[in-house]
Amino acid sequence: MSHLMTFHKILPGCEEGNHEAWRAFLKNYTPIALKLFEVYSPWTPDQRVRSWAEALRAMTVDQGTPLRGFSHQSEREFLVDLRAFLLDWMTEKLEPSRVAEDPPAPTSDSLAAMLKGLPLVHQEIAFLVLAGYSQGTLEKILRISPAMANEGLGRLRTHYAPVLERTEDRCLWPSAWIAIGHAARANQQKDCTPLRLLIRILDGQASWHEKSPAEAHRAACLRCLELWTSLLEVVAWDRQGERWSAAKVEPLLAAIPLQAQQKSKSSLLARMFGK
Repeated sequence: MSHLMTFHKILPGCEEGNHEAWRAFLKNYTPIALKLFEVYSPWTPDQRVRSWAEALRAMTVDQGTPLRGFSHQSEREFLVDLRAFLLDWMTEKLEPSRVAEDPPAPTSDSLAAMLKGLPLVHQEIAFLVLAGYSQGTLEKILRISPAMANEGLGRLRTHYAPVLERTEDRCLWPSAWIAIGHAARANQQKDCTPLRLLIRILDGQASWHEKSPAEAHRAACLRCLELWTSLLEVVAWDRQGERWSAAKVEPLLAAIPLQAQQKSKSSLLARMFGK
């Protein structure tokens, strides 16, 4: 997807407090952040925008240390890091009481037990449905048919039937689910698949010798399943191509430490003629 300012110029520019870089950042990534807030929080649309402004402040503290910690290698790696940052940031903002009691929230152990032995695509389906995605959105994220999506819901019907009744994208237990993802990311092992390889697999650029063991590992690793589905999420929302309008971007700039804008210098010819 083409951008007026490329990703590799946006992040360095944002670190310098450049106005145009931040405008491009906000235009490109605000819709993705707001979609994540929509799924993983009970907030209203206005609350999501205010929370995004707060997250931007948190992202730029200590001269932008959190922002500098995001991957600069590729846009999709950056988006996975941004997603993880936002979900972790949300932990203290959510009200645990505002969650569904029936069925009770999954835990890392109960989730691993439910996923055990399922075909990998069925694990992906179950994971994303529990995360909060409706079947219609699930089909778009995984690019699968309704029949295949429906086939992967078997164990959910037994243990988490109420999640299948949703038509909107909304997690029933935001705090608990975010905690599961945080714990999974913290449990990286030596044989876990690097995100760079997952991107190559997604793009169809990995060899069979790379793809096959990575998928076998992911079928038994909650950390790699969480990383893979995170990648699918952010790619799906970026693929939609939504951009935040210039008028909406300007108020968000107030949350960000920016360089003072310098007036452009007149040309030598203009100065000679007193312009």
